[in-house]
Amino acid sequence: MSNTADSAVGSAEETADQSAEPTASTDSVPVASLLPWRSSGETADLTITVYIVTGKHGKIRIPESFCRECNLFVRSADMAAEQVDAGVNVRVVSWWTHVLSALRYGGYHAPVMVVGRKRLCQGYDVPTTCEVVEAIEAELERQQ
Repeated sequence: MSNTADSAVGSAEETADQSAEPTASTDSVPVASLLPWRSSGETADLTITVYIVTGKHGKIRIPESFCRECNLFVRSADMAAEQVDAGVNVRVVSWWTHVLSALRYGGYHAPVMVVGRKRLCQGYDVPTTCEVVEAIEAELERQQ
């Protein structure tokens, strides 16, 4: 009889431990900043800006099928930022409202990735994580 009580208590503890774990969101759609003057308040050694046309732009949601490269650009920038020892801020902004900023870096075809103050790639040229890491390291060396 005590074995049954012990197993019931053990399973209740396991259930409590499982419910305490945060659940991951299944919505992986990038959210683009519409307002250029808002900042996250974080201080970073370098900022990667990704101009995208898909995802959530305020109240409008543009499906991924419109531009499959947009999510790949954001994912590549996020993974590269995690691999570098320096503080890297990945900023995702709307192509529709920041087209003049993208053009300033020579980015005429969305998505556009700017590492520091230099355009790394745009359009169908999806960067690998290694390419982004190399660009981050080169920009950090240039800043020193």
